[in-house]
Amino acid sequence: MKFLLSVSIILFASTLTLHAAPLQKEKAVLSDTLKKGKNFILHSQTTNIERVTFGKNKKTKQDVVYIHFGFPTPIPSSNSINGTVLQSNRSYKDEDSLPAFEKIDILKGKYEDIKVSRETKLKNLFTLTGVQFPLRLKLNSGKETIDLELSEAGEWNITIELKNN
Repeated sequence: MKFLLSVSIILFASTLTLHAAPLQKEKAVLSDTLKKGKNFILHSQTTNIERVTFGKNKKTKQDVVYIHFGFPTPIPSSNSINGTVLQSNRSYKDEDSLPAFEKIDILKGKYEDIKVSRETKLKNLFTLTGVQFPLRLKLNSGKETIDLELSEAGEWNITIELKNN
């Protein structure tokens, strides 16, 4: 009886080990990149970043990167209760409290100039010109960090939305 019990325990442990090995490899691959497209990679982002979207204009030959950074635009609603909630979310954000990047680390490639302008009441627009691709940037805004890479030259539109909390 003890022999059967010990054999069962050994078989069970080896089965767990065999099934756990592929899961560990898969986790390691996922932690390297959060999002990967044909010509971009989102390497990492902090938890207060809600969404990151990448878009490339294929019609233009200009090498420029537009980064739209801020809070999501509320969806207009005819429901008066939702309208009140949306207005209250906006009211706690002062005009001068839009997020900005305090530090931009260039990990690969380069850009010659950066311009910052207010896009909306909730977002800033960062325009990078004179870009040399591939370009990998680590953007820092307060406690928020995002690491992204663009592998193909062209005109890029990147939207980074923070959680509205």
